[in-house]
Amino acid sequence: MSIKRIINTYSTKTKNLVNKGAGHVVLGSFVTKFITFFGSIFLVRFLTKSEYGVLSYYENILGYFSIFSGMGFANGILRYLILVDDIGDKKGCYIMALKKGNLWNLLLFALSISFCFLYKHPESFQGYPLVFICLSLCIPLIYTTNLTLSSFRSLFDYKWYAYLAILTGFLLVFGRVVGAAIGGLNYSVKGRVLAEIICIVISVAAIYHYHFKGVTINKLEENFSKEFTNYSLQMMLTDGLWAIFMLNDMFLLGQMTGDEILIADYKIAYVIPANLSILASSICVFTAPYFTKKDKEGDTKWINSKLKETILVTMAVIGAAVLLCITFCEPIIKLIFGSQYVSAAPIMNVLLIASFFNNGIRMAIANFMSAVGEQKKNLIVAGIGIIVQVILDVILIPMLGAYGVGISSILVYLIMSTVLMFFVVKRLRRNISVNNK
Repeated sequence: MSIKRIINTYSTKTKNLVNKGAGHVVLGSFVTKFITFFGSIFLVRFLTKSEYGVLSYYENILGYFSIFSGMGFANGILRYLILVDDIGDKKGCYIMALKKGNLWNLLLFALSISFCFLYKHPESFQGYPLVFICLSLCIPLIYTTNLTLSSFRSLFDYKWYAYLAILTGFLLVFGRVVGAAIGGLNYSVKGRVLAEIICIVISVAAIYHYHFKGVTINKLEENFSKEFTNYSLQMMLTDGLWAIFMLNDMFLLGQMTGDEILIADYKIAYVIPANLSILASSICVFTAPYFTKKDKEGDTKWINSKLKETILVTMAVIGAAVLLCITFCEPIIKLIFGSQYVSAAPIMNVLLIASFFNNGIRMAIANFMSAVGEQKKNLIVAGIGIIVQVILDVILIPMLGAYGVGISSILVYLIMSTVLMFFVVKRLRRNISVNNK
């Protein structure tokens, strides 16, 4: 095949994806991840390095509680809203997830507040009760908005998913940054809470107006509700274990060094490697509903073909981004975060290599496994990975500091990617065997 034909083929595929909503998905997903990982770009301009280290420390601790947010219904609804056809059943799924998830979140809020008050933090992180109270309040608030955005995706309403992701993303950045500019750390977390509340009002009003207005809620069958709940819980544990990788590194670094300046440097070093997930998740967010749909229809030939394309494209995109960031690492940090964080550049280069294995390979495979209902394999791999990670961190951090965390991440994500690749190759071979019969 000539180069011209290859270009024309992929150009046509790209246009088809855009027509199906891929453009909206990429845009919406980009802005959502931008808030999560790139809010620090603006915050560091108004917070001192010490304040940013304290904020990162408490956000990291509250991240452990956020893992269990809403019993995982915000992820479970991505599958089960697609599996039901009647709009009344879809509304029933949404309402069930909203009620059950937020009742559970009340318990999480109480537990997180209790932990932050009772746990003996290193001295440099003590004396910030307002910070962890406001961050604890965000647990149920974030869940409601995420559940609603997930519902728009499952309804294949990619246009409004993108619009709402952009709007809520802007509000969250605005609230945090303006608060920091007015009064530093305490006002920043207050601004975040206010912005989260506004986001809930807008997103819930939108889904009722465009999809659920005047729709009678159907009572879900008991078996379906149990299956929906069990799947969500499994997704909560699976995604939670993936999230723990990021949380463990910073938590252990903070506990073993007690240095808020080092935490600030590590957080900055981690921002760009983690933010590369924007590229991978944009691809995964779009493909996941289609893998679920085609798996339901038994179209194994389509699944095999598109999965290979998804993995190769993700590896190529993330690989190119990693090389680019390594080449211009120091100028990027100076431009975005300021010269005071140039010390984070060497650590960032190590974390970029880990990001290739995590975002370039692991994410695409794990996303597929979850989409086709094989999240238990993700759970097993993540569980093994966490054990290896903690062992390596405990050994390497005293020896190498933040560099030890980076080396540990490279080894752990490489191991997990290899095991997941084994699982997916096995499934593809099974699909081929079924087709031959």
